[in-house]
Amino acid sequence: MAPVWLILGMFGFGAFVLGAMVLGNWLLGPVNRAAGRLNAPTRFVLTDIVWLMLQLQLVLGLLMMYFRDTIPMRPLLVILGAWCLMVVVLWAASVSVVSRAGITRPLRRATVILVLVPLALAEIMAVPVLLIAAIAVLSPDSAFWRALNVAEGTEARVAAVVAAAVSAVVIAFLLRWLSFWVLSPMALAAKEPQINHG
Repeated sequence: MAPVWLILGMFGFGAFVLGAMVLGNWLLGPVNRAAGRLNAPTRFVLTDIVWLMLQLQLVLGLLMMYFRDTIPMRPLLVILGAWCLMVVVLWAASVSVVSRAGITRPLRRATVILVLVPLALAEIMAVPVLLIAAIAVLSPDSAFWRALNVAEGTEARVAAVVAAAVSAVVIAFLLRWLSFWVLSPMALAAKEPQINHG
């Protein structure tokens, strides 16, 4: 018989995957539906490349700032390469979605590429982190809180978890609103009467 922890781990992983699919579909559902309905060809514009460069610079700057003095150069280069690859894949998927959804305005394309898709992924990853934090509150000497340098009492930890959860919920609703906002010009165009020149 399999150990209980293994069964719980498999159940937890399955629940996370299912929850991630549901949450991701709720956050990006309007854009995904428009992309599936219109299915326009993928087109790159110049500003898309600018946003990729910005994302790469941000990732490289943050990683070098935090890990340059703590990780040897060779493993650090591997980590940098892996993160840059993930950024490029995420950017390519974002460009594909905005193209297939027919989003052509630069500001709205930038909103999807720089805000919607990365923050939707962060929201999905925040769910297990918040669950771990909530469980760690019950432990008086938790490695989770030591890693975050939070040494205060239980009340401060509970307040931190509640504040993080409320922030995640607010951000989720903001992302849902942005999913509709990036499509609003197309919705207005669809409602305009078509002029028959025949």
